[in-house]
Amino acid sequence: MTIKKKDAEIPDYAMVERVQLMRGVGLGEDNIKPIQVGVASSWGEINPASINLDKVTQSVKAGVWAAGGTPREFVISALCTSMAGHDNYHLPHRDLVAGYIEAVAQTNLFDAMVFVTVCDDVVPAHLMAAGRLDLPSVVVTGGYMSLNSYGSEPVDPLDVAGSHYSKLKAGTLTEHDFCEIQERGCPGMGACPVMGTANTMAAMTEALGMSLPGNMATPGSDSRLMRIAFDAGRQVVNLHKAGIKPSDIMTRAAFENAIRVLMATGGSTNGVLHLQAIAAELGLDIDAETFNRISSATPLICDVAPNGDKLMVDLDQAGGLPSVMKELEPLMDTTVTTVTGRSLAEDLEGARTGSRRVIRALEEPLDSEGGLVFLHGNLAPEGALIKKSAVPESMLQHKGPARIFDTEEDACDALLEDKLEAGDVVVVRSTGPKGDPGMRLLQRFLWQLAAKGLQDRIAFLSDGRFSGTNKGCAVGHIAPESAVGGPIALLEEGDTVEIDVPARSLNMLVSEEEIASRRKAWTAPAEEKQKGYLSIYRRLAASSTRGAAIDYEG
Repeated sequence: MTIKKKDAEIPDYAMVERVQLMRGVGLGEDNIKPIQVGVASSWGEINPASINLDKVTQSVKAGVWAAGGTPREFVISALCTSMAGHDNYHLPHRDLVAGYIEAVAQTNLFDAMVFVTVCDDVVPAHLMAAGRLDLPSVVVTGGYMSLNSYGSEPVDPLDVAGSHYSKLKAGTLTEHDFCEIQERGCPGMGACPVMGTANTMAAMTEALGMSLPGNMATPGSDSRLMRIAFDAGRQVVNLHKAGIKPSDIMTRAAFENAIRVLMATGGSTNGVLHLQAIAAELGLDIDAETFNRISSATPLICDVAPNGDKLMVDLDQAGGLPSVMKELEPLMDTTVTTVTGRSLAEDLEGARTGSRRVIRALEEPLDSEGGLVFLHGNLAPEGALIKKSAVPESMLQHKGPARIFDTEEDACDALLEDKLEAGDVVVVRSTGPKGDPGMRLLQRFLWQLAAKGLQDRIAFLSDGRFSGTNKGCAVGHIAPESAVGGPIALLEEGDTVEIDVPARSLNMLVSEEEIASRRKAWTAPAEEKQKGYLSIYRRLAASSTRGAAIDYEG
């Protein structure tokens, strides 16, 4: 006799053993018979954003119990991309988390899932797992960090190591004041309080229909998040009863809705990378042209940093993402289903018109086009991504000499030693998925460029990626990457580079004959012998144009 469950043939004696072991974790007969809901948590003591998620998961589990299911929690802790550790691991961690959740869920034969998650590369990991498992699922994102103030001004934790530290080094901020700012700088409980990658991915989760309305703009320290978590636990049981799975929710139409929200909010460039990786789990391919098409038809309407001067608390008070999507409703496919079990149109019925200080009307946008665009040209045949909404207007068209550096640290040193000049195009290459490996965030050069007031004078190019908090004329995700012989590998010191955002182009002004000659002479860099997970990621990582995810099909 065998019992078939979730496509797995399980002998009867194995099921007897399984049930016996479930009793060993404290589950009785009344807890074993109901549906088993896996609760995947990002809680841990290594990341200030996730320090509250143990409480959030308790609310999720209470909701599951209340609806008649049995919750079973497991943890894989979130990483913080600003923790200044070994930065190469952040993007590969995304794929590792997705695989870990897959393994635990499949081994335990869960009937449904609730994902409790926060932070840049972690939220997309849980969405990738949701798409891969395709079990009835709800995602609860962990909110944003409420800020402390110093001298009546809010203190952004990312500014402590950026502008405040620069002022200390320059002698315009006292040691006492810096210590006071440092003391208040990071309250914890939630993601960084701007439209960086973490909040962008929370927005993508809600826009895809995978989290409950209002989740994205709720602070991590707010009791509203606990109530959302309870409702999520209860709702996942209803989704199981209705047979609604992620593949029913994360359709191509839902992804196009999410891309439209990404453009309208001026979200992080990493949102593109992650949406591509999530879509791939559902058999969908979202190319650069899709992003450009939607960007050209979507006005930028959300005035939240780094695009504007507002913070996440302002977006929350303006009605959160439901108010943003309500404004975008004429441009969206509202027939799609969400985790509420209803259509997006029904979800948006109660959304209010948000403050026009924060959420502009479609007719009076911040910009007539979306915040992100792909550029193409002889430097980026497969595409390169720029956050147009964070580029100074004077830099939307820029031409200058290439200043090439092997590492971001070398570029930072040159900047601090005043070895760069206005008009330069700083290039840091060999930082793509395979070349680094891991496609680390090149965020510090742009922070230091801002601190020196040079964002409107120096451009930055890389086959790596940037933080969602960065501003400036920064072109990333250049593909093909340098490590596989992309044209960026052929660029030489002093070559003139032309960036033309309105024309969607990125070129080196070098003759085709010279480029061909350089290509003939180019040899692949010797790969440093490496052990561990990064060596696996280097061998299997796809191009940044395909989400830089592990390519299981080779």
